[in-house]
Amino acid sequence: MIKSILVCDSQGYPFYSKKIDPNLDEINPAIFSGLISAIGVIGKKLFKEEIATITYGENYEITIITKELFGDQKSIYFVFVIEGDVDLKTMKQISTNIFIETKHVLKDPSSAQLDIKEKVDRILANL
Repeated sequence: MIKSILVCDSQGYPFYSKKIDPNLDEINPAIFSGLISAIGVIGKKLFKEEIATITYGENYEITIITKELFGDQKSIYFVFVIEGDVDLKTMKQISTNIFIETKHVLKDPSSAQLDIKEKVDRILANL
């Protein structure tokens, strides 16, 4: 079950953050996106991998799905905090849908932040 979602870029800018499980502690999006950015760089350099899964304890995982913004030389990270079984196919589908719907904002962070929130919330509501 997805507990939280973060969309950020490879420079650590948080575009979108949503805590789905009210029992999950609040995560500061700016700090979390900086950590994810560092993990993305390390994963790409050391392991040549775009998807990372980090396990915490027995129940929680953080899965990072990366999409490249061609021509802009930056990546967009879709970060899922999960408890229980991981459905990578669903997370990839969610990431692709968000990427397609919000590409203009992801290319230019100064674009309307409200626009991305409404679009991502709508995508998540249709799951």
